[in-house]
Amino acid sequence: MKIIITGASKGIGRGIAVELARHGHSLGLLARSKDVLAELSESIKQPGAPCYYAACDLRSPEATNTAIEELIAELGGIDALINNAGLVIRKDIFELPVDEWNAMIETNVNGLFYATRTVLPHLKQQGSGHIINISSISGRLPLPGGSGYAASKYAVTGFSESLFFEVRDHGIKVTTIFPGSVGSDSHSDGTETETSWKIRPEEVGAACQSVLATSPSNCISRVEIRPLRKPDCTQPKTRTT
Repeated sequence: MKIIITGASKGIGRGIAVELARHGHSLGLLARSKDVLAELSESIKQPGAPCYYAACDLRSPEATNTAIEELIAELGGIDALINNAGLVIRKDIFELPVDEWNAMIETNVNGLFYATRTVLPHLKQQGSGHIINISSISGRLPLPGGSGYAASKYAVTGFSESLFFEVRDHGIKVTTIFPGSVGSDSHSDGTETETSWKIRPEEVGAACQSVLATSPSNCISRVEIRPLRKPDCTQPKTRTT
């Protein structure tokens, strides 16, 4: 399959890219850091399954459209888009400044919308395709101490589940993935010393691979992934999701 992944340079996005490359998919990677994307692309590409990349700021609709169209041209088409790019700021309403609220909405919600709008005409024309949106458990359950982040992920959930009904008759699938606590730098607040109990980014990639492998006649619309183990109670307290 020909798959574009946003926010692919680190964290969950990098884990998804590594796992999908291992399964022989042709990939287009999007993120802001060109150097990191170049290193990742070189390290994961497989014989017969190229890996292209484009650096862009998803908060810009023009830059997003241009970068994705370039990747589609290089890939020779597109079968799936994985909207993963996201900004995590864990602050409550008393601490969250307006600029950080705007940054999360622009990245987590607007960027996803811009990317989706760009690929949909291609998928509609060919009568098939798959959009996977990475939400969060915080997009389904309240997140005390992170209301702004939760709001952005609730928006992702609402958009994704409504989009499913808007595009299903065109043969396009939509899946929302809800990861719980993920062991990556981008999801860390810097206070934890032991994270082995958390979900690994590659495990989110494995979930993406599973839903992409479903038959054309059905769609897994929701996937929720939670850690099985609880965190060590001797470590600083953290919310288990």
